[in-house]
Amino acid sequence: MSSTELLRALLATALASSAAMVLVMLLRRSVRQWLGASAAYLLWLAVPVTALAVMLPAPRVVVTAMDAVGMAPRIGAVLVEPLQSLPMWPLLAAGIWACGALLTAIGLTRQQRRFVRGLGRVERRADGFWQAQAVAGLPAVVQLWRPRIVLPSGFEQRYTPEEQQLVVLHEQVHVQRGDIVVNALLALMQCMHWFNPLLPFALRRCREDQELSCDERVVARMGGARRSYGNAMLKTGLALSPLPVGCHWQNQHPLKERIAMLKRPVPGKKQWLMMGLLSVAMSSGLGYAAWAAQPATLQAAPVGALHAITLEVDADGERQQFQIREHLGQPFAFTLQSGKGVTWNAEFMLEAADAGQLRLSGELKADGVVASRPILLIATEKSAQVKVSNAGGHSVLDVMLQVSPATSVQQHAAAGKGRISVEPEATPASIPSFATMSPPRYPPSMHTGEVWLKIDVAADGAVTGVVVDRSSGHADLDAAAVDAARGWTLNPGSKDGKAVAGQVRVPVRFDMDKTETETTDVTS
Repeated sequence: MSSTELLRALLATALASSAAMVLVMLLRRSVRQWLGASAAYLLWLAVPVTALAVMLPAPRVVVTAMDAVGMAPRIGAVLVEPLQSLPMWPLLAAGIWACGALLTAIGLTRQQRRFVRGLGRVERRADGFWQAQAVAGLPAVVQLWRPRIVLPSGFEQRYTPEEQQLVVLHEQVHVQRGDIVVNALLALMQCMHWFNPLLPFALRRCREDQELSCDERVVARMGGARRSYGNAMLKTGLALSPLPVGCHWQNQHPLKERIAMLKRPVPGKKQWLMMGLLSVAMSSGLGYAAWAAQPATLQAAPVGALHAITLEVDADGERQQFQIREHLGQPFAFTLQSGKGVTWNAEFMLEAADAGQLRLSGELKADGVVASRPILLIATEKSAQVKVSNAGGHSVLDVMLQVSPATSVQQHAAAGKGRISVEPEATPASIPSFATMSPPRYPPSMHTGEVWLKIDVAADGAVTGVVVDRSSGHADLDAAAVDAARGWTLNPGSKDGKAVAGQVRVPVRFDMDKTETETTDVTS
């Protein structure tokens, strides 16, 4: 993963999780009053689900390339690379993030060690629990692997037998539910998203809901021991040092709120069903929304072998000869104005057929009205003909074509560290095509964008004029593209066997990795 991809992933997960945190914090109190503390705790599941959702592959849109629309096939692709190997800011930002994550991890580790050292000597008891010399923050669950329930010094003297049972059950619920693993993941999230100012506040609210939910489960199991449980809370010493990976009695615990929650009735089966449905609905809904909000990725449709289609078209005496190169399964089209003023639009597609033949299917329109939908089986290197008239019969389109296999040709020209790749997949004789090109020099700003140029081509192939047809939004990119295009040389278009002046419209894309440009509009 490159530094740019890492930063994008961090930003996407931080934004998605922040949106989920805000929604949970807005709903938690209302949900707690409605369904109980456990329902509010389950809402926090939406935060990791939403963060993970944006890491899934974005929605894909399959795009089918189409050449030679309106007699304007693809002429070439211009690839522009920066003069520098990589811009510095992603590396610098990634380095700053790594330092922040490391410092956060060091800080959490020191808090963990400070709490453990504050326990003093810890010895195993006969009942399987552990006895510490300290009192503050205990009882607690420590150690991610094989969690230990640590009891305070003078445990038997401080609590009554019933209170002892309640306090130990509280810690056992933490262990059984895997709350220590949850807290470890929260600590990891704190390291990854240390730059998110909302995160510390949200983590405190999450751990509060965790303790309130645990209290609710203890009361549900012990029935009418609410008063004894409240007395045990008041006797418990609060920790002065936090325990990032563990469950303990923090100095920031909402003790009054916890005691007040003991008065609430225990959730029944219907409430638990509603809790589950609410948590699943909120997590899946936010996760889907975060995933669907990602920009869709374009995926090229699979293409077959490249073929050259040589066409000779006659429309009421208006004759054109040209060649289109296209892959099997991809449409190609052209438009022709007939000698009688009728506009003919033709769209075809070649597909593989049996016995080594090709299936040619298409649609022919005269002034926008469908005149025919021919289907032919043709052999390579053999001529085929399609002849059709419009509805009135006063205009006739006669198409002679021959199909042969073709190989895409790439020509590369280097200038500094830039590169140009030309793929003459379709170059009708009447349309200008690239002869020599030098790639634009990547500006120092390292901006990205796409510039559309209109290039006037003289009969001798010289570029006589270049204008920006659509700006990239960055003046330095526009200027670089225009400067490069003025030095290009093109093969002029031809009409009736003679070279003629023309115009070609070319997009030039500047990108950090590589960028392709396709010629889509050509006039001559």
